[in-house]
Amino acid sequence: MHHIGPEWLRPAFDQRFIEVAKEAGSQMEVEQFRFRQNEIEKLLKDELSQAHLDLLLEWEDIFNHRCTLEKEWVYFAGIRDGMQLLRKFSNI
Repeated sequence: MHHIGPEWLRPAFDQRFIEVAKEAGSQMEVEQFRFRQNEIEKLLKDELSQAHLDLLLEWEDIFNHRCTLEKEWVYFAGIRDGMQLLRKFSNI
């Protein structure tokens, strides 16, 4: 999947990704969207049949998983870029 350094380093990168993602989710500008999302979720639960709600929740799970994978890819691309820059500047 992502080849950055030795395999034993992967858990450290994963933990840092989780920490940064949590921090991003707690930003003030994100909070307003979380609040609105909760409002819409309540409305959907009141208006949709259970079958439709289950389908929507499955869609949401897939969407969230895909977005997480994309963010993780960008995160590791940033690490790779940073390591390449560090190597370049170390050789100057």
